[in-house]
Amino acid sequence: MKNNKSKIAGSLFLLFVSLISFSCCTTEALSSPYLISNPHVELGEYENAHNFAGMYFSFYNGSDKKIENFTISFLLYDSDGNNPFVGSNCIVSKCEWPIQSDSSIDFIINLDPYISVVPDEEYQIDYLYVRQITYEDGSVWRDPYGMYCVREAVE
Repeated sequence: MKNNKSKIAGSLFLLFVSLISFSCCTTEALSSPYLISNPHVELGEYENAHNFAGMYFSFYNGSDKKIENFTISFLLYDSDGNNPFVGSNCIVSKCEWPIQSDSSIDFIINLDPYISVVPDEEYQIDYLYVRQITYEDGSVWRDPYGMYCVREAVE
């Protein structure tokens, strides 16, 4: 009987140590290495960026490595919460611009290729997130499910 109790106690101890070890790794693996601020759509022409509409945002590299490129994904809606395009309203764009560690850069994504009718009002952005970041050292960070998305309430 005493032997069984020591086996159970040993197993519980190993389980406890494993949970602590895995939780520390999991917490680090699930932290976001970036921040996105002020995402919005502007209409009209902006030289060398777009003729009709563009999505603007600031991107902050919070990691300790230089970013080589990243892929961003977001949904666009009209003011009624409907898809404003003939096709999909899911936009995926690869931004190939180096970003130093602890630095921020402003971006504009050209929405002209998705537009079939010139919009009368700005689009609403929802479910904006970075799908993948490729660092200069070749390592890759991924968020395939949009865990760190920026949400906007579309009424």
